[in-house]
Amino acid sequence: MSEPRTGAELRGTMAGAPGSRHTALTWPQRRFLLLLALPAFGIAFAYTVVTTYGPVLLGRFAGPSTIGILIGSEGVLALVIPLLVGGWSDRLRTRVGGRLPFVLAAAVVAAVALVLLPLAGGSPYLVVPALLLFFAAYFTYYAPYYALYPDLVPEGMEGRSQGFQGGLRAAGLLLALAGGGVLLALWRPLPFVLAAAVLLLLPASLVAAVRGRSTDVADGERGNGAAAALAILRADRRIRNWAVANACWEAALGALRTFVVLYFTAGLGFSLSGTSGALALVGVAAVVAAPLAGKLGDRYGVRRVMIAAALLFAVGVTPAVVTTDTTFVAAILPVAFAAVVLLTLPYSQLMSLLPERTRHGVGAGLFGFSRGVGLLAGPLLAGQAIDALRGVPVLSFAATEGYSAIFAVAAVFLLAGVWFQGRTATRTGTGPPRRAG
Repeated sequence: MSEPRTGAELRGTMAGAPGSRHTALTWPQRRFLLLLALPAFGIAFAYTVVTTYGPVLLGRFAGPSTIGILIGSEGVLALVIPLLVGGWSDRLRTRVGGRLPFVLAAAVVAAVALVLLPLAGGSPYLVVPALLLFFAAYFTYYAPYYALYPDLVPEGMEGRSQGFQGGLRAAGLLLALAGGGVLLALWRPLPFVLAAAVLLLLPASLVAAVRGRSTDVADGERGNGAAAALAILRADRRIRNWAVANACWEAALGALRTFVVLYFTAGLGFSLSGTSGALALVGVAAVVAAPLAGKLGDRYGVRRVMIAAALLFAVGVTPAVVTTDTTFVAAILPVAFAAVVLLTLPYSQLMSLLPERTRHGVGAGLFGFSRGVGLLAGPLLAGQAIDALRGVPVLSFAATEGYSAIFAVAAVFLLAGVWFQGRTATRTGTGPPRRAG
């Protein structure tokens, strides 16, 4: 069977018969979605190493508030870079399309930053620039990569395509969480160097997936990506509510991801190896949850599935606020399942809400912008809460040096996100939606 030559032909080949939303995927469809999703493993592995074990490097010269500010600085970059790069990738014309040049170049820069991070010797004058360089490359990679999904994936397979991506992203998360602490204890640069190598190798699959398929947009759709994204936010209340809800999910996840290793090590006295063992449960649940999340979203509706996941997540983190009894670690499995649902499905929902002729790079940029708000707010507020509640003899705050405050911060963001997500159901903007959500 010859490969389709254009995105439209690919859609026709992959979509199958009407009602393909619940039709089993064929082998060519699975192969394509796997190739498209493989780079998510590399970027997730690298990002998890930086945001989960990077604070251990920063802890040599910074307290929780400063760590929260430094890790939260990625949110500032996410407010700007995805909107600019996403729109630029809509306009760029090269032999490999407008998306791949950004992805390939960003992978190289991010790999360099990963190698520099642990070699900086704990000096803030070296670690902080390397950290910012990684985040800038990460968000340059992020928007064009995500834009490839609506470019090429047919209607009815959005959730499952994100399930493939989420499954590989979860596998990267699992390996980083489970092995990062052990590798860090063996040789401090080891997890960072390994992440750089993985990040450089996997984009080759993306080249194979996209080869011969057009991701260019019509000339009439060109324009300023940032201006177009902000115009969409102004025009449609559903998308505004989605953006706030997604920012809340990211803030909750960012608060936990930044400080969870320090919670276990500084707050509960776990070793790095023991912490890796506990966090391995997160990765195991994530590998199961990601593909299932896509199927649930396609069958029951993304909005309903995410609301249920956020409520489960909020309930699951509550025990850590009130007790230091480590039996609560058993709650990691359902919490991790819910967290991966919230990581996997928001982009699928946004694609269903956007107007029909919205350029995919603009949509991916809007997604990155929304994430950026949460990535800025979550670590920043969590760091402030840790410092404020350290020594306060209420609940588990004093016993954990204040680190259990991250779970309270996460729960507040999750419940706020539920409220805004509930307001994405009724369309109040103008123009037809892109797809039925």
